[in-house]
Amino acid sequence: MKNATTMNNLKKIVKAKNKSLTSLAVELEVSQEAISQYISGKIKPKTSTIIQMAKILNTTTDYLLDLTDNPNPSDFVLSEKENMIINNYRSFDDTNKIKVETYIEAIKDLYK
Repeated sequence: MKNATTMNNLKKIVKAKNKSLTSLAVELEVSQEAISQYISGKIKPKTSTIIQMAKILNTTTDYLLDLTDNPNPSDFVLSEKENMIINNYRSFDDTNKIKVETYIEAIKDLYK
């Protein structure tokens, strides 16, 4: 049986986004073993899973499938600072996310 495509970039971007393979597995509702098998090419994830991974990791499906070396969508590039802010936001629980969103709205209103 032919091996599925490896997903070496998946491991890279998970690390770059300060996530763990375990936390990604939890978000995708798959086992950590499944994530490891995606990376090694032992199994291929469903298309819907690849799309969900791309959304979670703010990257393209092409990058996850090792078809490009560019992790950023061509029309959407964030600075290092913006990525840090987004990663911090994503680490918050729902209550703290609401606080951050409210604070941002208050600042926007202040400068209108």
